[in-house]
Amino acid sequence: MKITKINTKTGKANAPVSTELSAIVERMRSPEIKAAADRIASLTLQSRLVMEQGAPRYSISDVELLPYLIFSATFGKDGLSKPIRFTSLVLLDIPCPQGITQIRELKQRVRQIPYTMLAFAGVSGVTLKVVVRCHYANAEALDVDDYTAFLRDAHESAARLYTALAKCDLYVEEMQLTNGCRMSYDPQLYYNPEAEVLPVVREQKADPLAPYEGAKTDDEGNVSDDIDLAERQRIELEYQVCLSKAIDDGGDDAEKCLQMLADYCNKARLPEEGCTARASWNARFKPLGEDVVRKTFRNSYKKPYNGVPISQMNEKERIMRSIEDFLSRRYELRYNVVKGITEFRPNDLRFKQWKPLTDRELKSLVVEEMKEGGESWMNDIRTYIESAHVEDYNPILEFLAGCGAWDRKHNYIEDFARRLPTTFEHWPKYFHRWFLAMVAQALNLNKDYGNSMVPMLIGEQGYLKTQFCNHILPESMREYYMKDIKMDNAEQVERVLGRMWLVNIDEYDSKTQREQAKIKRLLTEKEVQTRKMRSDQYTLTPRLCSFIATTNDVTPLPSGDGTRRYLCVEVTGKVDMSGRIPYKQMFAQAVAELRQPDCVYWFTAEDEQDIQCHNRQYQQESAPEMVLSELFEPTLKHSKECFWTATAIQKELGNHLKTSDVPNLTVLGKAIKKLRWKRCKNGNIRGYYLHLRKTAQ
Repeated sequence: MKITKINTKTGKANAPVSTELSAIVERMRSPEIKAAADRIASLTLQSRLVMEQGAPRYSISDVELLPYLIFSATFGKDGLSKPIRFTSLVLLDIPCPQGITQIRELKQRVRQIPYTMLAFAGVSGVTLKVVVRCHYANAEALDVDDYTAFLRDAHESAARLYTALAKCDLYVEEMQLTNGCRMSYDPQLYYNPEAEVLPVVREQKADPLAPYEGAKTDDEGNVSDDIDLAERQRIELEYQVCLSKAIDDGGDDAEKCLQMLADYCNKARLPEEGCTARASWNARFKPLGEDVVRKTFRNSYKKPYNGVPISQMNEKERIMRSIEDFLSRRYELRYNVVKGITEFRPNDLRFKQWKPLTDRELKSLVVEEMKEGGESWMNDIRTYIESAHVEDYNPILEFLAGCGAWDRKHNYIEDFARRLPTTFEHWPKYFHRWFLAMVAQALNLNKDYGNSMVPMLIGEQGYLKTQFCNHILPESMREYYMKDIKMDNAEQVERVLGRMWLVNIDEYDSKTQREQAKIKRLLTEKEVQTRKMRSDQYTLTPRLCSFIATTNDVTPLPSGDGTRRYLCVEVTGKVDMSGRIPYKQMFAQAVAELRQPDCVYWFTAEDEQDIQCHNRQYQQESAPEMVLSELFEPTLKHSKECFWTATAIQKELGNHLKTSDVPNLTVLGKAIKKLRWKRCKNGNIRGYYLHLRKTAQ
């Protein structure tokens, strides 16, 4: 095995050299470097008191006598910026302030650990260096960034192991490829080339869909969050068994029968609220009233809070624990992180639709809690509901997790794109890329930039362009789709970026230039600053929103070069919206592709250049461009009379236009750039070789 050695005798680091580790070990045992090593060790001992005041351990000239060793990688003539090979060796630095005696003691300990490949005294005489070989289990080829992350994980794992087994402390430093130490002299060093490899548990990237594992999405895109059907049947069957036994044992006495039912359900560990609801619907117990039914079950199920009797709690603890118990029994709560609101539904196993917890609903909860004998007020319950004790919930991630595996039978994303008739051959490919970017935006995969491309559907009225946009998301996700965006309220716009998955800019040509400029700015934002009502604090949240646009105007884009954010697609006929749209497989395909390490879900610089060329036919031609095209044409004749400066062109325009219509030099320069006239140099003067058309003479 080879490591890197760098000689520094001349005051400058020489080129790194790959050297066999065994040769380095023999050199460290050799008395050739003893003099330099002893010199540094001696200076270290002399300066230990002064070191606390900031003095260096030893002089630079002494250090340069010894080569610098890098164990984690080998480097060559290209320097330390380009590693040749990764060695998977990790260097541990153990402090030994008591000197050689402590080094020998610790060396005896670490040599008993089977992962120790090399252990030697540091050149300063107050450290022990330990080299350990590590590896990731089932690791694929690593790039420099991944390997550096591996070194961090390996160093942390090895440090914990050696701290525990060798009973020592370690120096902690930021792990880099170039970390190493000076060669030292240690004739009693320990070297075991057959040392075992230390396995390292790889730190997995957090899967944003992991919290929603088990969610189910049907083919239409609807998400079901009910418990498993078999579990529901089990609960129902056990409840009926308890009810039958209670009726047999209680006879005609409804109150006795109800008490026995509550006891049997409690012993069967059935959910209290579900059993309470079923009992209140039963004709046998209905005359008793819901309050009696509820109190009977409550008395049967009541138990100390986490084993602590109420008598041992102070007032605040008792109130908060009673609120927690009440809400967990009676209701299901979740905080919708997309909408920024708390949602709830009864916990009675009927799985009703989730509803926003409005002030009116909150007051109803307070009344129900008081009817149970609770002592809390609305502010107490509001405090709990608005706290982090209510779990976060992301409906979009739940939907994506529920889509399951892609069957790989079709390219469902491009099949959907082909519903829109167009002569633009790259439309399915580019829609596919944009769709991946939209899903990646929801998964917050990229921390640097957002989905900055806007497909622009251009076509006549009645071609169902808007219908195509409306059906990109399934019905269950339509509440995160907006048909238009109003640009006059800045805070509302910022909220839309964080709470809507897709926004259709309908009738894009009706937007003012100022609104179009704002839209263009929004496309590049990755995070959103939002402020809640009745609060003066702004919070930074990831942007969720992607955009699509429609227009009837065949030239919706302004003149100039700022068109790379739009993908113009001319719709040549009515969009085919017949048949079922396989939403489940469309989004499952997107998630599967995004999980591939080589997936490109953004538009590259080459893509943007091609799109800009494609978009030229959809750009408006400015008045200066039209006039210039009518008056001049480029020529290959490089003569003095054909050479025109910008000032001369402006003066010539004054002969054909009103003074107020003559563009200034800045506008004129942009128009010439748009026409792509080649700029040349005649002596020290820059200009253009143009021919004045006969119609202008």
